[in-house]
Order: sequence, then C-alpha cells, then structure tokens
Amino acid sequence: MLAGCQIGPDGKFSWTKKDNPVSSDTTIAGDKGENTASPANDSALEKLTADNESLHAELAKARQQFRVTASEVDLIKQQLKEANDKLANNAGIDLSADNAPSANTLEAVSIEGIVVGRDKNTIRIELPRSQLFNANTVTISNDGKTMLDRIAAAIKQQYPNQQIMLEAHAASGLTPNDDHQQAIQQATSVYNYLVGMTQLPANQFSLASKGKNHPRYSTASDQGREANQRIELIIYAETF
Repeated sequence: MLAGCQIGPDGKFSWTKKDNPVSSDTTIAGDKGENTASPANDSALEKLTADNESLHAELAKARQQFRVTASEVDLIKQQLKEANDKLANNAGIDLSADNAPSANTLEAVSIEGIVVGRDKNTIRIELPRSQLFNANTVTISNDGKTMLDRIAAAIKQQYPNQQIMLEAHAASGLTPNDDHQQAIQQATSVYNYLVGMTQLPANQFSLASKGKNHPRYSTASDQGREANQRIELIIYAETF
C-alpha cells in the first residue's frame, strides 16, 4: 500500500491510500480445476498396499503350516496303528480305543479248586507251589498231578490253540540268582508234566521266571509270602 500527503481545502493535511493491484498472473489456491495428490496420501496408500501384501504372505504361510501339521498327525496315527497291530500279533494285545470293548475274546474257564481270573484279554490260572510240589523240591506231588490233569483237560476243551505262558514266581528272601533258579525249575517241572503226561503240544507253551519281582499278595505275613510262590498259566488270545 502506498500513501501520499495532500493539503485539503481547510488547509489541513490528509493522507491518501493507494491499493496494490492484484496481478492477473497471481493464482489463488483452489481456483484451478486440477487436483494434485499430496505426498501424505501417497505414503498412506503405499503403507496399505504393503500391509495387504504382508497379510497375504502370512496367510499363505499359515496355510502351509497347517498342511504340514495335518500330515504329521496322519503319520503319527499310522505309526500308532502299526505299533498296535504288531503288539496284537505278538501278544494278543490291542491298545486301540476302537477295539477296547471286544478285547476280551477268551471266555474264562471254571476249574474246581483252582483260581482262574481274567487280566485284560488274557486268562490267568494260578497254581500255589504248596499244592504242586513235594515239600522243598520241584517234584510234582500227587495232588499237583491231579490239579494239572484237570487244567490240561480244560485247556484241551477251551483253549486248544491258544499260546500259553508258564510264569513262575519264587519265594521272597532268596538271592536274585536263587529265586530265578528256583522259579525256572518249577516252571520246567510243570511244563514237562503237561507235555509229557497230558499230551499237550510242546509248542503251545513258553516259560518265564519272574523270581520274587511280582508278588501278588502281601509280603508282610508268612501266609502272603507263601502264596506268592506260585505258577501262573497265562493264556493268550493269540494262537500258535
């Protein structure tokens, strides 16, 4: 703005103002029709694009990981099935949940004066040592022979094709070597009688000595310790 000094009719000074003209070349923001994108908008768009690409990459990675995990689960299931099948073939045991209700395929036989029980899918026939052998020997007593004759008859009728384990349990208080030696001698005597005298097939039986490692009754009393000295016939569902 330019100002000038003039003297008016009354003789006084007065100021005059002169406006600067607005140049025709001056452009006022917003007057033009063209729209120009700001740098801030460009940056935000680029960030959204990058985030979108990153999310797609994460989704693809998650899908791939899911496929890998699913394959690993299927492999573990297959390995478990194979292990169960092998165990069933070797010992008549099947751990799969689907087969649990039908696992006990053998019927428990009733033999007069002899304890017979079911252990999962096996049958256990328990023979006390005191009723099998003459005192302080591994020789089958007369009562023992009668007992084994009844057992042999039941096996021929009820379990003619089943594998049978003769499992011997010795007295407590012996040394580890002595208790296993005693147990295997007792199991061998029973095996020889069943195969030699009752004509049961030799390949139907296998022998095992447990020594004093698996007591069934309390070892705190003489009666319990005596009862732990026993022969068990374990009858499997698996055939020979």
